[in-house]
Amino acid sequence: MKNRRKKTSVFRRIILGVNLVMLAVLAVGAIIGNGYQYTQETWRDALNGKTYVETAVFQDLASDAVYNSIGALARTSRMERAGEFDPDRIIRIRDYLDSRTVYDEVSGEEKEDGICYRLGDLYQWSLKGTTIRDNVLQEVYQPLFYGSIQEYANQCGEEYQELVDQIQEAMERLKEDVAAYQQDLKTWNSGVTNVRFALWDLGSGEFYTNVAELEKTEPAQESLEAYFKDFGSYYIFDSRSTSVSQVNVGDYYSYNTQALLTGGAARLDGEYQLYVGIDTSFPVSDQFQRGQIEYENAVGTIIPYMKGMGVLAVIWLVTLPALLVTLIRGARRLGTALLERVHVAVRIAIYFVAYQLIQMLIRLLPGTGAAEDVLMLILNAGVLAILILDGIQRQKLLEGVESMKSGREESGIPTEHLFWNNRRMAEAVNGLGEDLKSAVQEQMKSERMKADLITNVSHDLKTPLTSIINYVDLMKREPIENTRAEEYLEVLDQKSQRLKQLTEDLVEASRASSGNVTLQITRIDLKELLMQTSGEFEERFAARGLKFVASYPQGPLYVKADGRRLWRIIENLYRNVEKYAMPHTRVYLDVAREEGEAVVSMKNISEQPLNISAEELTERFTRGDESRTTEGSGLGLSIAKDLTELQNGRFEIYLDGDLFKVTVAFPCDMEKE
Repeated sequence: MKNRRKKTSVFRRIILGVNLVMLAVLAVGAIIGNGYQYTQETWRDALNGKTYVETAVFQDLASDAVYNSIGALARTSRMERAGEFDPDRIIRIRDYLDSRTVYDEVSGEEKEDGICYRLGDLYQWSLKGTTIRDNVLQEVYQPLFYGSIQEYANQCGEEYQELVDQIQEAMERLKEDVAAYQQDLKTWNSGVTNVRFALWDLGSGEFYTNVAELEKTEPAQESLEAYFKDFGSYYIFDSRSTSVSQVNVGDYYSYNTQALLTGGAARLDGEYQLYVGIDTSFPVSDQFQRGQIEYENAVGTIIPYMKGMGVLAVIWLVTLPALLVTLIRGARRLGTALLERVHVAVRIAIYFVAYQLIQMLIRLLPGTGAAEDVLMLILNAGVLAILILDGIQRQKLLEGVESMKSGREESGIPTEHLFWNNRRMAEAVNGLGEDLKSAVQEQMKSERMKADLITNVSHDLKTPLTSIINYVDLMKREPIENTRAEEYLEVLDQKSQRLKQLTEDLVEASRASSGNVTLQITRIDLKELLMQTSGEFEERFAARGLKFVASYPQGPLYVKADGRRLWRIIENLYRNVEKYAMPHTRVYLDVAREEGEAVVSMKNISEQPLNISAEELTERFTRGDESRTTEGSGLGLSIAKDLTELQNGRFEIYLDGDLFKVTVAFPCDMEKE
């Protein structure tokens, strides 16, 4: 029997040791595998035996390359003729504005085009900048078809200043457009990228490409298709039939092409053919070649790694049942041992034994049975009294804890009439309450100090910041001959304004979070306020290619709120969409009356991946753009949430992938007019 028990014990130890070793090896393997930092797609594609061109990573890169190359071709069509920059191309001012110019309808030979310039003239003028003296624009170059802008303006009344503003805006946008075109020449040079593309304007016969050998040949549809279909990844689009031929370019769709090459985005004279290919032999060291090297290294690592880990996992699963039996038996023995050593159980056992001994002594005393019964009754009554007293004290202890929890009892639990462990427990609870009270007070003090510090520092910054802004404004009014100095001054103006906005947001966020806000509650038509805000942001949304779709209820929608704070909430929501929504997508606004609430919902697709939770987005200084390329402070949603809750409203954020939805609700004011 002893030998059998000994053998069983040795077997259990072996099983336990083997499993511990296997778990350690698997844990180390998991850590090593995680250290490779491969994505889930890379693991899945490698295990499925896909080539690099078939992987999700490549196709995502290819889809982006198609999109970006089409944008470059659109810019090229605006700037080039016969394969070179065309300074003689006619530029209509309205092509670089969000709406028609005020002089598009002027009578004259070219009235349908409005005011026009040569591309080279307008670009050179934009580099030099504009100056206005005595309300007269100092023209560096004159418009086509008219002797001067003043002559042009005299035909249309008193809108001269508006025309000047539109020309300045058009020049700024043109300068940005030319800069992007110049960068495209470097980015899409066939010597630095494996992407090949071509755009054939069938109306004008213009041919745009980054492939040198194609520039020297007369384009033909059949030869172009054959050339690009030789690549392992290509996208071909014909606007005449809207037909698409694509291989290994991911989820790129034809409507993206039409959006980039139509509607004035590209200067095409009619139908067109688009060709984009990626040379999958990767002769050039770019992101595609680097991605191929990384993927091949991953395949050489992942496959052997998974085979080894699979063998170890099978071995571990085989020995797992024996391990579970061993652990269950060990846990049972451990539990028994602990119960035997718990001091409470020991103390109760001692009390019970003492009680039994007293009963035995009473029975051994000489006398009659009546005396024995009386003594037993007294003993049992004493035990009952002790139990009742202990129960009463425990009830008082529980009531004291509940009072402390609800805040009714601030001085703690009275201990005068408590004894034994009940007194010790009450003293421990009181000590914990005092520690908690001190911690809360310290936290409140710290929060007040933080709020005061933010407010004081922000106020201290206001005076010098206001002086900086004023002096920058005065300097901008002075004639500056140095173009670079003018650019520096513009940057200084932008950054000082941003700093001013940031200080205001800090003060607003501090007040809103602390509740230190005086509300002026009035009756407000929320629907009217939203319609007004939508009108103000219409041009901003259009500048980013955002289509705004709004749905309003019938009739007014009244709420009780502070007008200025309610406007700040709505403005922050619209600004958030403006900054972070993906260009060329839709933005939805839904306004409804639901169960006594005025509910406002805004939905958009985020330009950047939303790899955070909805709760994190309302924390201070949290931004949807991780690259921090936008001008936001990360306080907008936090301020909006705090101000909403201060006005008894409800603020919720919902995330689903890249879908961002925010809902703000206020109780409706049902008062009759």
